[in-house]
Amino acid sequence: TNATAGASDSATFCRRVTTLLSETFNALSVSLWVVDPQSDRLALAASTQKMAENPDSGNESGLTLKNFRTLTRPFDLDSEQSGVAAELRAVSAGQFQHGGHRIAVPLRAADHWLGIAILADRVHAVPYTVEEYDLLECIGDQVGASLLNLQMASAMIATKEFEALQTVSSFFAHDLKNAASTLSLMLTNLPVHFDDPAFRADALRAIGNTVERINQLISRAAKLQAGLSLNRTETDLNGLLKEAIQQFSRNNGIRWVERFERLPKVPADREQLQSVVLNLLLNAQEAVGDTGTVTVETSASEDWAEFRVSDTGCGMTPEFLRSSLFRPLQTSKKKGLGIGLFQSRMIVDAHRGKISAVSEAGAGTTFRVQLPLQ
Repeated sequence: TNATAGASDSATFCRRVTTLLSETFNALSVSLWVVDPQSDRLALAASTQKMAENPDSGNESGLTLKNFRTLTRPFDLDSEQSGVAAELRAVSAGQFQHGGHRIAVPLRAADHWLGIAILADRVHAVPYTVEEYDLLECIGDQVGASLLNLQMASAMIATKEFEALQTVSSFFAHDLKNAASTLSLMLTNLPVHFDDPAFRADALRAIGNTVERINQLISRAAKLQAGLSLNRTETDLNGLLKEAIQQFSRNNGIRWVERFERLPKVPADREQLQSVVLNLLLNAQEAVGDTGTVTVETSASEDWAEFRVSDTGCGMTPEFLRSSLFRPLQTSKKKGLGIGLFQSRMIVDAHRGKISAVSEAGAGTTFRVQLPLQ
């Protein structure tokens, strides 16, 4: 329809669909739940009551795809007595006490089950007619087909971006390897050419650190090409964060704040997780410049351990945050390569975790990483 034409991403499309359903059927509360391809769980994509701009902020339900494959036609959610209906009722409460029965509309495309739309709080609680049920089924099939097309297009784009990233990382690794070889040669010759013991010691230490850092980057680029292989161990997240913070200078005017809660051990690949931590701390340090504050916090819930890295730096625009932040070859830095956050997300995803960001241009940024405890 014209109402959804031109929507190039799933978030925009879902918002337009909820508005269309609300206006067409005089339903004041419409929510649209879409299956997350990674977790197979239903996540709130859009709602007339609350727009889910950030699916990682608590809008994912505990409902999995396997529970809903048998749903093919719209049905009265309040009259249906199945366990599936009870689960849907629990996550889609209406706003008004006398708003009439809720209607659930499966979103399907051929053999693909994409999600479900729930209409509630119809004006004057008018019952739905047989003709309206048929119309809802047609809309559900059309929305499902459109969602599938958008997901396939997104997957193709991601594949092409990753192929480009592989090419860039190959050049990146090659150039860094050459630089490391050059610095290693300098490291060998420095004792011969420098007579000042203190200067020589500082130079040797600085070049040694540079060589080590470059070799680490080469290793990470190689792993990025080959794919991630996790070696999970019981990891002290607080300890890892403290070690990482100690690697950054405390004498450059930046104020570092640590707020650590007591945490259980996290089953994680310590080396890979350290890459995420170092990247987020480095980003924060670069964002605040010579002065500012970087805050590192930890906390835990029943199922998750999490850490947050906040800075008082330049922040990011809403457009960059929404469309470019975790994509490869996208960066807001003048000299950035756009690899770090993409790799960080790959690592967090491999741990079945979540990474998200909240930012405001000119006011700073907070990155949040959640890791499962099981």
